[in-house]
Amino acid sequence: MRYHLPMPENLAGQDLRARSFASTDMSGANLAGSNLAEGDLFDVNLSGANLTGANLSGAELSDATATSANFTGANLSGARIKGAYLWSANLTGADLSGANLTDANLTGANLSGANLTGANLNRVNGLETANLSGVVGYSPKI
Repeated sequence: MRYHLPMPENLAGQDLRARSFASTDMSGANLAGSNLAEGDLFDVNLSGANLTGANLSGAELSDATATSANFTGANLSGARIKGAYLWSANLTGADLSGANLTDANLTGANLSGANLTGANLNRVNGLETANLSGVVGYSPKI
């Protein structure tokens, strides 16, 4: 069952750490600069959401849908992003160090300048179409 958060919702700069938004429709939400650290965002819909500079460290984002979401400069270190759909997501300069992206789909995503040090990229789909320029901690297999 998916819950719908009425949009447009402006949650920019809010302290939402350790809160549960599991299975919530937050598409188009403005979460720029928000603190969502250790939050439960399992199966959340963040399509088109603005998470610029947000803190999602240690958050649960498995099975989330974040098509065209903006994570520019976001802190996703240690986040669990398994099976998430990040099609065309903007992850420019994001910190994904130690994140678990097993089975995630990054088709068309922009990861330029992102930090992938220690990230688990097992069975990630779409890396061949993602922008990986200037990525730290990842070397594509040839």
